[in-house]
Amino acid sequence: MRRATKNAGWMSWIGLTMVCAVGCSGWLPVQTPPPPIERSLGKTEMPKDTVGIESILIRLNTHQAARLSEVWSSLDEQIVAPETRLALDRNGLRAGKAAGHLPATLEEWVRANERRRDEDPMEQVGLAADVSAFAQLWRCRADSRKELTIRKLLQEDATVFFHDGSPKGGTYRSPHFLYTLQSVPFGDASALVKLTPELQHGEARRMVVAKDSAIRTDERRDSLIWEPLAIEMRLQRGDCIVIGATPETRGLGEHFFQTRTKEGEMQHVLLLVRLSEARQDDWFAPVDASKPQRSIPAQ
Repeated sequence: MRRATKNAGWMSWIGLTMVCAVGCSGWLPVQTPPPPIERSLGKTEMPKDTVGIESILIRLNTHQAARLSEVWSSLDEQIVAPETRLALDRNGLRAGKAAGHLPATLEEWVRANERRRDEDPMEQVGLAADVSAFAQLWRCRADSRKELTIRKLLQEDATVFFHDGSPKGGTYRSPHFLYTLQSVPFGDASALVKLTPELQHGEARRMVVAKDSAIRTDERRDSLIWEPLAIEMRLQRGDCIVIGATPETRGLGEHFFQTRTKEGEMQHVLLLVRLSEARQDDWFAPVDASKPQRSIPAQ
């Protein structure tokens, strides 16, 4: 049986594709806002300083991967700063933005991804590959930090090469490849969204952590955080960030966005992060273009 958290996240995706099926050419309506997520989670009202962000991992078979160039050509990669695009490319990564709705091909893959989960019990329990193709809904405040797992290899070693000012690399035990998600909501149904790649590895160690005038113990692993590879975009409701590997899979792109299924098929992976809900009211002060814009600090 599908877990409740996964089911709640997917309900919003299914609802949106049903809207598209009745006459919308894109993944989301262009004029009307997407259906409220609360329809699948209850009638609780979302706080004013919180946004709803959906993430989904899509695994691509050989036929789908052959169409990746078509998909990337329909996304806006120029919105990423030139220096960040260069750093991403050196590490085998690329990123782009879909404004308002997904390209038709990506929309088709989202639907196929859901059908596969409905039909395959191995997918439903996350055992079809080391990348689980499911969606999640994140409720994000300005001070929150969410972890979006891409791949988590248990009891395995991974030799990872990357470019961080110069070529570097190492072998890491039980690696957990993830993106941290941070956001700053605005009052016009938009938010600043930041995604930073990170690698956690090794044994967890108990540490004393001080936060919000409280002291508690926490278990943490060693980590590598690639701040220069962070993707930071101002998204309107319905906009989506797409992150994946370069055509010649290498570096971090090989470890984050490539997986092998239980049947032995090598598959490409895409991460989609969409601003699905943001309130529009007067709680926030209007944005003044003459003043510096808010930013998300480095971790």
